[in-house]
Amino acid sequence: FRNVEMTFPNGTIALQGVDLTVDRGQFVSVVGPSGCGKSTLLRIASGLETASDGSAGVAADRIGYVFQDATLLPWRTVQGNVELLAELGHVPKAERAAKAAHAIELVGLNGFETNLPKQLSGGMRMRVSLARSLTLDPELFLFDEPFGALDEITRERLNDELLRLF
Repeated sequence: FRNVEMTFPNGTIALQGVDLTVDRGQFVSVVGPSGCGKSTLLRIASGLETASDGSAGVAADRIGYVFQDATLLPWRTVQGNVELLAELGHVPKAERAAKAAHAIELVGLNGFETNLPKQLSGGMRMRVSLARSLTLDPELFLFDEPFGALDEITRERLNDELLRLF
């Protein structure tokens, strides 16, 4: 990010003069109060938003993004939700099923593959969201407070799992 600014159409300035370089293999946290532009920064890094000024570039082809909410499709099973990004990327069925099975195992959800999101706890839904991004084999992983709405015990457990995966 070089002198990145983001002003929304309604005039809200979300980012101003942001300079940031993250090297491969780094684990970086962006902290600040609610509404300071953290999510906007991640959305620009992911390509979901374009900065209104300055330049932002990412040297990664595969980006995993885990949102604040699990954003699961309620009619799809855990397996189906985890396979979604690979399916949208036209990965052959057998390959995406294998990737999903591996990701489900990594996040500790074996045995829940046929469950629907409504049958899962909040922490389990966030692990499904994490597993879905893992199927992309991302070079860059962006997390937008994915554990913020969870209770402290679950949040700490998922933070530990994330560090283990890293």
